Amino acid sequence: MTWPEVEAAIAEGIDAVLLPIGTTEQHGPHMPLDTDCFIARGLATRAAEQGESAGVRILVAPTLNVTLSWYHMQFPGSLRLSTTTFLKVFAEVCDSLVQHGLERIVAVNGHGGNVAALTVAVNHYFETTGRRVFLAQWWDLASDVLAEVEGPLIHAEEAETSIAIALGQTVYEDRATRDAWDRGAAVREAGLPWTSLGRYEMRPKGPGVIVPMDMLRDITASGVVGDATRASRELGERMVAAVVPRIVQVCKDLAGKE
Repeated sequence: MTWPEVEAAIAEGIDAVLLPIGTTEQHGPHMPLDTDCFIARGLATRAAEQGESAGVRILVAPTLNVTLSWYHMQFPGSLRLSTTTFLKVFAEVCDSLVQHGLERIVAVNGHGGNVAALTVAVNHYFETTGRRVFLAQWWDLASDVLAEVEGPLIHAEEAETSIAIALGQTVYEDRATRDAWDRGAAVREAGLPWTSLGRYEMRPKGPGVIVPMDMLRDITASGVVGDATRASRELGERMVAAVVPRIVQVCKDLAGKE
């Protein structure tokens, strides 16, 4: 959009702004470095389109494409911000949107490594500004669909590869691999500290404790954590079909529309 187009949209009234947040990091040998950005922006764009047909006016902000990927830095092409820099960038981008009168913001996160910091970010932003930003993540919004997935939901595996395929990302399916299927075993084999109660994947199961990220090349040669060979367009399309209307619903609720 040009600035006059943004100005006109604001004058007509915007119900919410979606802020896609991804990262630039390795996604195994079968997906590009921008996969998390592609997924976040793809979901946000589809939500804006679906919202328009439902009478919910949604804008999509530019994607934050360098975020928290320090634990991928052993793989060439990965980029990172420090956590403190990321928190500041998030707040200042939100401030910029608010300055233009776009106060109803929904962050659409496509990168699991951002979860802890974004949880802090939205709470700290409310603490310091009194403004509420909601956080939407595809694995949370598609949790009912993902309940059927057998394997771990960690990185560049069945679920992430499937949703990338469904959204039109470049995916070299013939290069897909299975690696570090049991993350705890992979960590132990690398001689690193672990606990049998360690919790790591995006779908917690049973009692557990939070453990720090691992430098991924220490536990997976390919960069995949899980099984990308099980990915399918059908699974991805089911996730997209679940996630997109739920993002629209969040925007509708935030705007106070029935």
